[in-house]
Amino acid sequence: MTTALLKRLPLAVLLLTAGSGCEFIDFDAASVPPTVDIELGDGGGPKGPAPLYPFRPGSTWQYTVTALDGSQYKKFVAIDAKQVMVGGSGPHQLELAYPVRTSAAPGGQASMITMQQVEGNRIVNYREQTLDQLGQTVLEINWDPQQLEVDQSNERTRPGVSWLESYSGDVRHQGGMVSFIRRSETWRVVGEEVLALPGVEKQFQTIVFQLAPAAMGTDAGAAPTDAGKTGDAAPPPPPTLTAQTWSEAADAGAMMPKTLWYARGYGKVKEAGGGEPMEELSGLELK
Repeated sequence: MTTALLKRLPLAVLLLTAGSGCEFIDFDAASVPPTVDIELGDGGGPKGPAPLYPFRPGSTWQYTVTALDGSQYKKFVAIDAKQVMVGGSGPHQLELAYPVRTSAAPGGQASMITMQQVEGNRIVNYREQTLDQLGQTVLEINWDPQQLEVDQSNERTRPGVSWLESYSGDVRHQGGMVSFIRRSETWRVVGEEVLALPGVEKQFQTIVFQLAPAAMGTDAGAAPTDAGKTGDAAPPPPPTLTAQTWSEAADAGAMMPKTLWYARGYGKVKEAGGGEPMEELSGLELK
């Protein structure tokens, strides 16, 4: 059964029905209501703020991806309906998590599988696999501790807050080669933004995160204080968030952070920067 959020959508939408029986609400050229920031309980009354990432098993997000050369294609991200053991070779292999599959078509062959789980206010990733067209694993990374997908706590969704995430990865390549990586990332809430997506009449109220390699920021090496705060007084001004600015910076050879836009009740609605293709939400089905 779909969530009440989708049942209330007052729009003439295009329903895309795949061979697997999945149905998607396609936002392209459709009118979408303002983001609902209150989650409703089973009785219909207000339950509290809607999550930034509504991690609901069986749900699917559809994104329009714009490659660096300007070409576009669709990407689907789907959470499996059931938990399984993480597997792999990392320290979390016996824990339970939901496979999250990235594919080019709903129900199609996955190009990536990440093992994600809800831990309090955090969505984390234990393990990721990159797959070839035959479904064979060509690269596997087991994270320790878990890699952060998003922290949706009150303390870490306030503009100006930043914190450091550090973890390591056991990397296994096709053919048996094993390597080891360490990674530190600075997360910063650069602000809130009313975001318009192409072909969507209404706008999304979003919280904007900046994710950067720790060596990039002046505060990257600073130890976070309570709740990950680096101080609320006079935070640095947020970067310009347009894709054009990111592209210009990339052409200039600058190392760039990645920017993530999250809207309550919808999840990630846009991702840009980092020298990678831009993703914009164009459809979803919430279970």
